Amino acid sequence: MAKKKKCPECPPVGAPAYMNTYGDMMTLLVTFFVLLISYSTIEQKKFTMAMTSLRGALGMMTSSQGVSLPVSKMPMFQIGKGKIDQIIESIVKQIREQLQKTGMQDQIKMTQSKDQIHFNISAPLLFESAQANVKPTADSLLVLISEILNTVPFEIRVEGHTDNLPIKTVEFPSNWELSFARGIALTRKLIDFGVSPERFQVIGYGEYRPIADNANEKGRTLNRRVEIFVNLREGIRRSLMPGE
Repeated sequence: MAKKKKCPECPPVGAPAYMNTYGDMMTLLVTFFVLLISYSTIEQKKFTMAMTSLRGALGMMTSSQGVSLPVSKMPMFQIGKGKIDQIIESIVKQIREQLQKTGMQDQIKMTQSKDQIHFNISAPLLFESAQANVKPTADSLLVLISEILNTVPFEIRVEGHTDNLPIKTVEFPSNWELSFARGIALTRKLIDFGVSPERFQVIGYGEYRPIADNANEKGRTLNRRVEIFVNLREGIRRSLMPGE
């Protein structure tokens, strides 16, 4: 009996040979990612920041309010630590030049460590005596500080401090109220200049955290201050402003 000839146009029975290897590879990949997910947690804030970094690749980033931010205001992880250092140093240079023009270079100090950026601003630079309204002359300086705050996306702590000379007015019954009011006033200014309000915490320490002796005027002047701490978490330990 003659053998039945195979149909030359009929496809081979079953799946192509490469599908076995391909199927095994897909199964292993799915298993791998399931294991990754089971050992990880997603922080919504970090996830959102990571997603916005993709939109920032072309040099612009749109926030949830629809505001376009230039590269100089993009967070650290989006443009690299080296670029961040250059941006901060450039802004600090502008701050230094502005203070030298007004003769107030000794009234603000700024340092950067691996953990934080720290501003120490003398109260007379920002406020009149016994007042908590920010001077209009301080706006240009606060604009530059807000640019630095917008460059790093972390938490900001604002601390108000006074000397130990007592104050007792209807508005400020003690130095505590005055120090807190000054911290709030400075925070509101920084928010007006584009810093996100959700990043802030404000503390009023009154006269109870002195950095100098209150027994003389020089020490009291140093103690009248507002400090800004930016939680940096990473970076290169170095001083950015003279006198530190």
